[in-house]
Amino acid sequence: MYKRQASRGRASEGRAHDGVDAMSSLAARFAGATAVLWDVDGTLADSTSLGFTSTNAVLVEAGLPTIDLAQYKTGTRYPTPQRMAWHAAGAPSDPVGASLGARFDEHYVRLVDTRTAGFYAGVAELVRELHDAKSGRQAVLSNACGAYARRVVDANDARAFFKTVRGADDASAPKPAPDGLLAIASENGWDAGTCVYVGDSPSDGAAARAAGMMSIGCAWGAHDETELRRAPACFDVVVRTVAELREALLGG
Repeated sequence: MYKRQASRGRASEGRAHDGVDAMSSLAARFAGATAVLWDVDGTLADSTSLGFTSTNAVLVEAGLPTIDLAQYKTGTRYPTPQRMAWHAAGAPSDPVGASLGARFDEHYVRLVDTRTAGFYAGVAELVRELHDAKSGRQAVLSNACGAYARRVVDANDARAFFKTVRGADDASAPKPAPDGLLAIASENGWDAGTCVYVGDSPSDGAAARAAGMMSIGCAWGAHDETELRRAPACFDVVVRTVAELREALLGG
């Protein structure tokens, strides 16, 4: 079962394409990409409710105040331990994040299924199309733990379409550092400069830029279009629907 379709709208111009037909020019650029790498939450999977309720469950268990949905969405730019530290202590570097993050991972990984982390409508079909168009060159990098990323992919019967599925704990440094993206490209023999990373968070855009990859921001996740176009995220293009994402990646 797949989740709701992303909101309707037109694609937004990238930083170098203001005032031109962005979708036609960028579609040509992305169509030449050798590989497509994906974020998970807010990009492949509609898992906001799972992450939000699991965060508050862990905070309550620890005797800490709960957060609202807007605070949760803002926090998703951080890897899990830093996000939990930010929610709990107001500082992503606070050491409390390590224990809270571990408790969060344990809590929500076991709750993953197609109801709590189903792919957005149309995403599974796009992943299958790209599998054929890119000769199987797709991968996943999440800032959640690797066990979670792999469970989401498996729950949606999509493991066969990805060469590599990794989380923040599988990389030497989490996003916005480029380490995870570069490691995936290297191990698969892909030229980072001809890969495109699809994500929904400012940290995704920043990581792609640092890795020298092309990037597409999805405005149906936790962050709106304005955030995704603002430096240092500044995706090459921002899309609002899966149909627009397909057009950018496959040219129509």
